[in-house]
Amino acid sequence: MNHPEARPRDFLPSGRELALLIGARAVACLLAWDNGFRALSDDDYARISIAQRYAQAPSFDPSGTSWLPAPFWAYGSAFHLFGPGLGVARAMAVTLGIGATILVYCAARMLGVARPGAVLGAVFSSLLAPYSAYLGIAALPEVPCAALILYSASTLARSNPRVQLLGSLALFLACLSRYEAWPVAATFAIFCVREAIVQRRFAFIGCAALALAAPTIWLTLGRVEHGDALFFVARVTSYRRSLGGAEEPLLRRLLEYPALLFKAADLGSILLVAWAVTRKSSGETLHLRRCALALISLLAFLMVGSVRDGVPTHHMARVLLPIWFFGSILAGSRSALLAARLSGPARAVCGLALLGWTWLVTPIYLPRYDLAERQAELEAGSAARARTARALSIDTRDYGYFAVEAGFGEPAGTRVLEDHDPRRPQAGPFSSSRALAEVLRAQGAQFVILTAEHAALLGSQCVIRWRNAAFLLFECELGER
Repeated sequence: MNHPEARPRDFLPSGRELALLIGARAVACLLAWDNGFRALSDDDYARISIAQRYAQAPSFDPSGTSWLPAPFWAYGSAFHLFGPGLGVARAMAVTLGIGATILVYCAARMLGVARPGAVLGAVFSSLLAPYSAYLGIAALPEVPCAALILYSASTLARSNPRVQLLGSLALFLACLSRYEAWPVAATFAIFCVREAIVQRRFAFIGCAALALAAPTIWLTLGRVEHGDALFFVARVTSYRRSLGGAEEPLLRRLLEYPALLFKAADLGSILLVAWAVTRKSSGETLHLRRCALALISLLAFLMVGSVRDGVPTHHMARVLLPIWFFGSILAGSRSALLAARLSGPARAVCGLALLGWTWLVTPIYLPRYDLAERQAELEAGSAARARTARALSIDTRDYGYFAVEAGFGEPAGTRVLEDHDPRRPQAGPFSSSRALAEVLRAQGAQFVILTAEHAALLGSQCVIRWRNAAFLLFECELGER
């Protein structure tokens, strides 16, 4: 692929385009908030809690689990600079979402899309791609990571080591954020090696090495720290299997992710209509093949992971965001050609229809019953933080203790009475008042958040300091045994 040498800044948005991109993502965030979205799952709060710990005690691997470290570095740094509040996490999520929208624009330009189409593609990635609007305000890495993956794959369209160096840097960050970036890194490295041989420009070898550096580091860490380079596969698989559920046929698992792609039916409809109307009038020469191959490798990786129980345990489709962002670019490219034929008022009507469609359809993709509703837990954590910064024990019915910890803001000062991990079934300390008092004494608890059903187990040595419909906060003087 021989394209004219281009400078990376040639693919950046203008000031006016930048304002439009920021506005599109801001509108997506407002629509998600107005629809009542606050968190996708308890993982949101678990990640916030881990990042709060990182802000106080930085380490390379903040979670110590299968979760990759880069998102914790980003959010933990923000907490260190601005404080551990949930508002800081939300502001960081929005900032990263804006950056992702800008990267989608840059990817479109890399692929040869004209500026109007690149703007529309980035707008579609914010407003129409499933999960994008909601996850743009969640403390999760999917949206920025998807944009990094897509941008890195798009640089393969330019046989230019300066451009592909940026792609390899994007992949380094993506591979330390989400595992679905890893097959893209492998595909990227193969193309870089090919270019090094064909062009005899060995700078491409450096790009390939940088793209593979993050997976290499993580695999090495797994071998050294956990005794198994693929420890993260075993952890995800064991957790999924511990949740139980009926065994599904092999073919159904294999086709699970290709089927989930059709959740982006609105993007597909726009693309089909715009292509049908403009198929003979496109003046663009798009360079899609290598980018598409990289994303196909991602889909194949997910299909194999689904067969082997190595994919997310909830909201599985969210890892398809890089492919949906790619579809957004294609839809934007064609839609821009169609929009050029419309009058100003017609374009305004189409824009309003797009906003209305997003507001109506996004809750269908992610219904409220399928999301984390943790307001009571957040209130409990905030109430405890107003009285102490340490020695807090927490009781919840499920994984809600992550939200309590996130609302408390000082996770190092908390202890959980029962972690509800299905891989480690355990009897909680609620068989008697004496059993609970012994555990609290061992934890050094001075304050205790208990569910209403367990509140009667605390004796006279504990005083109620706060309560809501679900939880009570006690201050205790348990003394020594």
